[in-house]
Amino acid sequence: MPSCPECGMRIVRQASFRSAWEQLLRVLCIYPFRCQLCDHRFLAAFAGPRVDARRDYERLLVGYPASFSSTVQTPRGQIQDAKGTIVNLSIRGCQMRTEVPLQPGAILRLTFTPTDQADAPPIVIEQAVVRSSSGTTRGLEFIRLGAEDEKHIRQIIHDRLHSWMKPAR
Repeated sequence: MPSCPECGMRIVRQASFRSAWEQLLRVLCIYPFRCQLCDHRFLAAFAGPRVDARRDYERLLVGYPASFSSTVQTPRGQIQDAKGTIVNLSIRGCQMRTEVPLQPGAILRLTFTPTDQADAPPIVIEQAVVRSSSGTTRGLEFIRLGAEDEKHIRQIIHDRLHSWMKPAR
Protein backbone atom coordinates (compact mmCIF):
# COMPACT_ATOMS: atom_id res chain seq x y z
CA MET A 1 0.00 0.00 0.00
CA PRO A 2 1.15 3.56 -0.61
CA SER A 3 1.93 6.03 2.17
CA CYS A 4 -0.26 9.04 2.85
CA PRO A 5 1.41 12.13 1.30
CA GLU A 6 -0.04 14.28 4.09
CA CYS A 7 1.07 12.44 7.27
CA GLY A 8 3.41 9.76 5.89
CA MET A 9 1.57 6.85 7.51
CA ARG A 10 0.98 3.60 5.64
CA ILE A 11 -2.43 3.10 7.21
CA VAL A 12 -4.48 3.78 4.07
CA ARG A 13 -7.44 2.14 2.40
CA GLN A 14 -8.62 2.14 -1.19
CA ALA A 15 -11.46 4.63 -1.46
CA SER A 16 -14.54 4.76 -3.64
CA PHE A 17 -14.39 6.47 -7.03
CA ARG A 18 -15.81 9.99 -7.07
CA SER A 19 -15.74 10.76 -10.76
CA ALA A 20 -15.51 9.28 -14.23
CA TRP A 21 -11.96 10.68 -14.39
CA GLU A 22 -10.93 8.56 -11.39
CA GLN A 23 -12.50 5.52 -13.00
CA LEU A 24 -10.51 6.16 -16.19
CA LEU A 25 -7.26 6.42 -14.19
CA ARG A 26 -7.64 2.83 -13.03
CA VAL A 27 -6.56 1.75 -16.54
CA LEU A 28 -3.18 3.18 -15.51
CA CYS A 29 -3.40 1.43 -12.11
CA ILE A 30 -4.01 4.75 -10.34
CA TYR A 31 -6.60 4.50 -7.58
CA PRO A 32 -8.08 6.76 -4.90
CA PHE A 33 -6.95 6.11 -1.33
CA ARG A 34 -8.03 7.49 2.06
CA CYS A 35 -5.70 7.80 5.05
CA GLN A 36 -7.33 6.17 8.06
CA LEU A 37 -5.65 8.58 10.46
CA CYS A 38 -5.51 12.07 8.97
CA ASP A 39 -8.51 11.65 6.62
CA HIS A 40 -6.51 12.81 3.57
CA ARG A 41 -7.83 11.50 0.24
CA PHE A 42 -5.31 11.08 -2.59
CA LEU A 43 -4.58 9.27 -5.85
CA ALA A 44 -1.69 6.83 -6.10
CA ALA A 45 -0.33 4.17 -8.40
CA PHE A 46 -1.01 0.68 -7.09
CA ALA A 47 -0.36 -2.60 -8.88
CA GLY A 48 -2.10 -4.79 -6.29
CA PRO A 49 -5.65 -6.10 -6.44
CA ARG A 50 -8.48 -3.59 -6.68
CA VAL A 51 -10.84 -3.67 -3.76
CA ASP A 52 -14.51 -2.79 -4.30
CA ALA A 53 -14.46 0.11 -1.85
CA ARG A 54 -17.95 1.03 -0.72
CA ARG A 55 -16.51 2.63 2.39
CA ASP A 56 -13.57 4.98 2.65
CA TYR A 57 -12.84 4.13 6.29
CA GLU A 58 -11.85 0.92 8.00
CA ARG A 59 -14.29 -0.04 10.72
CA LEU A 60 -12.74 -1.37 13.90
CA LEU A 61 -14.69 -3.80 16.02
CA VAL A 62 -15.08 -2.47 19.57
CA GLY A 63 -17.49 -2.86 22.45
CA TYR A 64 -17.60 0.54 24.13
CA PRO A 65 -20.47 1.53 26.44
CA ALA A 66 -22.19 4.69 25.26
CA SER A 67 -24.81 7.16 26.38
CA PHE A 68 -26.58 9.65 24.17
CA SER A 69 -29.29 12.26 24.08
CA SER A 70 -31.03 13.99 21.20
CA THR A 71 -30.03 17.59 20.69
CA VAL A 72 -33.27 18.45 18.90
CA GLN A 73 -36.90 17.59 19.50
CA THR A 74 -37.89 14.26 17.95
CA PRO A 75 -41.47 13.14 17.16
CA ARG A 76 -41.38 11.11 20.40
CA GLY A 77 -39.91 13.95 22.44
CA GLN A 78 -36.34 14.71 23.36
CA ILE A 79 -34.24 11.67 24.28
CA GLN A 80 -32.26 12.04 27.50
CA ASP A 81 -29.51 9.75 28.80
CA ALA A 82 -30.25 6.71 26.64
CA LYS A 83 -27.76 3.83 26.59
CA GLY A 84 -26.12 1.85 23.82
CA THR A 85 -22.94 0.06 22.81
CA ILE A 86 -20.52 1.23 20.12
CA VAL A 87 -19.83 -1.93 18.10
CA ASN A 88 -17.51 -0.50 15.46
CA LEU A 89 -15.60 2.76 15.09
CA SER A 90 -13.91 4.82 12.38
CA ILE A 91 -12.55 8.38 12.41
CA ARG A 92 -15.77 9.68 10.85
CA GLY A 93 -18.46 7.60 12.51
CA CYS A 94 -19.53 4.47 14.29
CA GLN A 95 -22.19 1.85 14.53
CA MET A 96 -24.14 1.64 17.78
CA ARG A 97 -26.54 -0.93 19.15
CA THR A 98 -29.43 0.44 21.17
CA GLU A 99 -33.04 -0.45 21.86
CA VAL A 100 -34.01 3.22 21.47
CA PRO A 101 -35.73 3.78 18.10
CA LEU A 102 -33.82 6.42 16.14
CA GLN A 103 -34.76 7.58 12.67
CA PRO A 104 -32.20 8.57 10.02
CA GLY A 105 -31.56 12.29 10.31
CA ALA A 106 -31.83 12.38 14.11
CA ILE A 107 -29.05 14.44 15.71
CA LEU A 108 -27.43 13.16 18.91
CA ARG A 109 -24.86 14.10 21.50
CA LEU A 110 -22.86 10.91 22.10
CA THR A 111 -20.46 9.94 24.87
CA PHE A 112 -18.53 6.69 24.98
CA THR A 113 -15.66 5.25 26.99
CA PRO A 114 -12.87 3.21 25.40
CA THR A 115 -12.82 0.30 27.84
CA ASP A 116 -9.61 -1.18 26.40
CA GLN A 117 -7.55 1.84 27.50
CA ALA A 118 -6.76 2.20 31.19
CA ASP A 119 -7.75 5.56 32.67
CA ALA A 120 -9.03 6.84 29.33
CA PRO A 121 -11.41 9.79 29.61
CA PRO A 122 -14.80 9.53 27.90
CA ILE A 123 -14.97 10.68 24.28
CA VAL A 124 -17.68 13.24 23.59
CA ILE A 125 -19.17 13.66 20.13
CA GLU A 126 -21.00 16.97 20.28
CA GLN A 127 -23.08 16.19 17.20
CA ALA A 128 -23.64 12.89 15.43
CA VAL A 129 -26.34 12.28 12.84
CA VAL A 130 -28.11 8.96 12.41
CA ARG A 131 -27.44 7.81 8.84
CA SER A 132 -28.98 4.35 9.01
CA SER A 133 -31.18 2.31 11.29
CA SER A 134 -31.83 -1.42 11.09
CA GLY A 135 -33.21 -3.46 13.97
CA THR A 136 -31.23 -2.34 17.01
CA THR A 137 -28.23 -1.11 15.01
CA ARG A 138 -27.74 2.57 14.16
CA GLY A 139 -25.11 3.97 11.81
CA LEU A 140 -23.83 7.34 13.02
CA GLU A 141 -21.73 9.97 11.28
CA PHE A 142 -19.70 12.32 13.46
CA ILE A 143 -20.51 15.92 12.57
CA ARG A 144 -18.87 17.91 15.38
CA LEU A 145 -16.39 16.92 18.06
CA GLY A 146 -13.61 18.61 19.95
CA ALA A 147 -9.98 18.47 18.83
CA GLU A 148 -8.91 16.37 21.83
CA ASP A 149 -11.71 13.86 21.27
CA GLU A 150 -10.83 13.55 17.58
CA LYS A 151 -7.17 13.08 18.52
CA HIS A 152 -8.18 10.36 20.99
CA ILE A 153 -10.21 8.51 18.31
CA ARG A 154 -7.28 8.76 15.88
CA GLN A 155 -4.98 7.31 18.55
CA ILE A 156 -7.33 4.37 19.15
CA ILE A 157 -7.46 3.66 15.42
CA HIS A 158 -3.70 4.07 15.02
CA ASP A 159 -2.98 1.68 17.88
CA ARG A 160 -5.46 -0.93 16.65
CA LEU A 161 -4.51 -0.80 12.96
CA HIS A 162 -0.79 -0.63 13.72
CA SER A 163 -0.99 -3.69 15.99
CA TRP A 164 -2.84 -5.65 13.27
CA MET A 165 -0.20 -4.75 10.69
CA LYS A 166 2.74 -6.04 12.74
CA PRO A 167 4.08 -9.36 11.47
CA ALA A 168 3.66 -12.39 13.71
CA ARG A 169 6.84 -13.60 15.37
